Amino acid sequence: MRESAESESENPTIAAKSVISIHELSAVSDLSEAQVFREILNHNIPTVYEAQSEPGYVVEDYTEVDRESELGGFMLNSAHEIGVYQAINRFLRPFQARKTLLEIIEHGFYEEVAFRVPGQNSRAVFFDLPGIKLTARNMLILKVHAERFFIPQPLKPNAVMARHELQERQLNPLPSPSSLACECCRPERGGQLTSSLMKAFLDRKEIAWGLDQQKKMETHCKLFVELMDDPPLGALNRDLIWAYADALRRMPANRYNAARHHGTNDAKELLALADEHGEERISSGSALRYMDALSSMFSWAVDNMMLTHNPAKRAIEKSRKITRDQDSRSRFEQQDLDRIFSARWFSNGIGERNAQGRFHQFRPHFYWLPLLALYTGARLNELSQLYLGDIRISSSGVHYLDFNLDAPDKLDVDSNDKSLKTVNSQRIVPLHPHLVELGLHAYAEALRIAGYTRLFPELKRDAIKGYGKPAGSWFNERFLGKQLGMERNGTRTFHSFRHTFITALSELEVPSDIQSQLAGHSRGETITTTRYRKDAEADRLLSYVKQLDFKLTPIRAFIIVDGLHAVKDAMRRKIKPTYNKPLSN
Repeated sequence: MRESAESESENPTIAAKSVISIHELSAVSDLSEAQVFREILNHNIPTVYEAQSEPGYVVEDYTEVDRESELGGFMLNSAHEIGVYQAINRFLRPFQARKTLLEIIEHGFYEEVAFRVPGQNSRAVFFDLPGIKLTARNMLILKVHAERFFIPQPLKPNAVMARHELQERQLNPLPSPSSLACECCRPERGGQLTSSLMKAFLDRKEIAWGLDQQKKMETHCKLFVELMDDPPLGALNRDLIWAYADALRRMPANRYNAARHHGTNDAKELLALADEHGEERISSGSALRYMDALSSMFSWAVDNMMLTHNPAKRAIEKSRKITRDQDSRSRFEQQDLDRIFSARWFSNGIGERNAQGRFHQFRPHFYWLPLLALYTGARLNELSQLYLGDIRISSSGVHYLDFNLDAPDKLDVDSNDKSLKTVNSQRIVPLHPHLVELGLHAYAEALRIAGYTRLFPELKRDAIKGYGKPAGSWFNERFLGKQLGMERNGTRTFHSFRHTFITALSELEVPSDIQSQLAGHSRGETITTTRYRKDAEADRLLSYVKQLDFKLTPIRAFIIVDGLHAVKDAMRRKIKPTYNKPLSN
């Protein structure tokens, strides 16, 4: 920036309009376009594009647009299907503003198809491919923000400096092992970076952990490397861990949402932006989990002679627990069940079609998953991954679900197609008569005849979270949160159905071994009960399950023909390509 400030009269290009393009600002400020863009990024200045009678699709709530996965890009066809086609005349913000500007810096342009409408949180505009070509000539900022490029700005203590710090790190090599204190390792390992220890830890643990655990531990341990500049092992000590704990507590509560909002996933930048904007911070429970993961990694390193001491061992005091385990999640009360099962698809037996006669807003799992969870107590992923062959009937005619790790010979995915939480999760649960009356078994048979192998073929499998991930996102966020307006404090989720089911069994005074079998828990605490007692058969289990009465509002039987059409519509959209992927970690 210039050393001397200039008045508006000295900058007629700025004074004449309320917005100015980056190209114009560069010309009058003696800064290159790339320098202007980087100042915009550093100071989180909003940029806009002015659409002038360009045809696009206006979507009132962009969260209704299908995405490849929770972290994936939008499906363009989905946006066009639910959006209103019209000529767009207004200012728009690129959906991934930071990514867009970085692409323009690197390549000189970026073709964007997704935009937010300023001042309207959920409204968005989508354009057809190849999208709007954004450059320094049509990217605009407000005049009030442009003035800062002519006024010397004092440095902010919390300004984002991650890239400059990285450059300094490259210019100043790591200290030699002999210059490090090496309080927690032998001197010869002093120069080894924490990131290399982390890689060895994760590689060795891969055989023992599932994908979900691998990803979780990588995320938790990697944050230390990011925030503390990947320290050498010789620099590890208690003070460094305490400094990390202080930084950790200042991280935004939801890093994924913060990354989407700010257009960056850089940990230091997100921390600085959280400081600057006063955003909600990570909970004490989450901070403890991050610290526990770090301590686990260092403990493993001690066991494997990479460290001599664990610097994170009991580094922060845990607050005394004042809530019981059973209170961390709430069961659904009667008023909650009334609200949930008053949804249109329960009273009508199917969801609504759109103007084109397709089921755009409805999927069959909207109807069946809440009912199955309530009457079986099964976990979300256990239900979401069911094959039609897992819905069985005993010799005496009792319909039941078989939760197992079996799968058909020919799979469209890898061998990790199914997963259960523990070995005790393998069990059978009879279908409550209400589920049979509503047509679950008949619907499964119709799916089989139609050539499907899964109960919910519309669900796409996530490599880490399984088939339950998209279903959980729908139920917890879109249905409970946005549609029903339930407080999203983590106490009432899809898992609350399981608590409701188990509590109801207890209130009916069902024997503890039967409760354990139905819930998929250990069948007892002694060798006799866990090893020699066999599980009860479906017929006996049904005698207990059929006693459950949740006093639900009237629910209409599922309309199978329409349900098959809904699956077909979902499958058609499930395979559509995506675009506008967010920045990777």
